[in-house]
Amino acid sequence: AVESASIVRHVADSYSPILQSVLRSAIEATGAAQGWILETDGSELVVRASVGTDVHLIGQRVPLDAGFAGYVASSGQPIAMSPRRDDSRSAQGVAALVGTQPGSVLAVPCGVGDTIDGVLELVEKHGGGPFTFDDVEIATLLAGIAATALQADGQPMASVPSPQQIGADLARLASSDPTRYATLATFLATVLSDG
Repeated sequence: AVESASIVRHVADSYSPILQSVLRSAIEATGAAQGWILETDGSELVVRASVGTDVHLIGQRVPLDAGFAGYVASSGQPIAMSPRRDDSRSAQGVAALVGTQPGSVLAVPCGVGDTIDGVLELVEKHGGGPFTFDDVEIATLLAGIAATALQADGQPMASVPSPQQIGADLARLASSDPTRYATLATFLATVLSDG
């Protein structure tokens, strides 16, 4: 059991830089204050990346049916909303771990097809406004990249694109549709040069 836990920790550590880069890009591109990427693990979600909070979240577990990320993991549907204060999901999941009740939430599934490998969740859009359709689109694109890293669990990391490869792919997208992807490619290039 100890050896398998060590292997899982090694795999998590090996894709953590990719997930952190993806998450930082999502936060910068959408104007969120905080965010995390969670991986589905049986009846729980496990935090694999976290940005914007002082609370150590990596490795923390929350029930699969808790909070907004739990809803997205269960339904496979993205959400972007400004929850009412009496919405019980506001005080559950990762929000409960960091002691916040978010005024705005964006959560999208990380997965391909019907398989949900995790959830990319962002909270508190700067300026107090709601997350937009464009924010959902950008987060969904980045969640697809995160899903690739999450799916690498137990596989050689050579099958997971490096952050530089991801940046090159986004740069190609930006050249094909500059109005849609240029900002995202710029954000990711900045993150990659910092990290």
